[in-house]
Amino acid sequence: MVGLVDYHMHTVLSDGKNTYEEMIERAIAIGLDEIGFSDHVGLKAVDWAVSPVDIPVMTEQILELREKYRSQIKVRYGIEMDYFPGREAEIQEIISQLPLDYVIGSVHFIGDWNFDTDKSLYGKWSNDELYHIYYDLIQQAAKSGLFDTIGHLDIIKKFQIYPESDQSELIEDTLSVIKEHDLVVELNTGGLDRPCAEFTPSPEIVTRCYHHHIPMTLSSDAHGADQIARHYESALNLMKRVGFEEIATFDGRHRKAMRI
Repeated sequence: MVGLVDYHMHTVLSDGKNTYEEMIERAIAIGLDEIGFSDHVGLKAVDWAVSPVDIPVMTEQILELREKYRSQIKVRYGIEMDYFPGREAEIQEIISQLPLDYVIGSVHFIGDWNFDTDKSLYGKWSNDELYHIYYDLIQQAAKSGLFDTIGHLDIIKKFQIYPESDQSELIEDTLSVIKEHDLVVELNTGGLDRPCAEFTPSPEIVTRCYHHHIPMTLSSDAHGADQIARHYESALNLMKRVGFEEIATFDGRHRKAMRI
């Protein structure tokens, strides 16, 4: 893992199992060059996101540990922020108050339904309709100007939910919007351990990102120290096979590149 980054992980402040320091020590042990924290932050009061009262705690701990470990690893401060259409000003207010290196924009909700954990409304729409609803939200998130990275782009497939017909045009349209608004797509390796048993996004979409000249970064979506940089060898093999020669990195919301 020498020279690599992991920009998507969760700690005990949201829905993870380990502290920031435990995660940092594991990242150092496996040779990462950068570790980026991205605890869930959102507008809905859910038990898997950082509570508003803990946001200053999150900031203080990350900045203190960044200084403590600066000679051993770069510690980046990110958040995974849920996108809700029509509430962009509220989202921006939260983001603007934090000294962030990057913001992952994710869609976990369709209306009030958290499709990422709640299976109850699958079947309300055809899967084709569901995909169009979901990717429309992704496109709105990309157009909002709020985010640096789009998180687990095709997470709608998590519970093996696949469209009834070919949605290549929808995916192409979404990638065109992402490219137009100069966003990064993360290659989230955690998908291999979800019911879909596939990277998010899929290898096909990774290939499409390359052809659209969309930069990608690497992340594990770790919810425990033992998951940091999981499945990275397979992810790197995929990226190199497709043609990628570098991954995106961030510092103070400025994007840079790291060769792989």
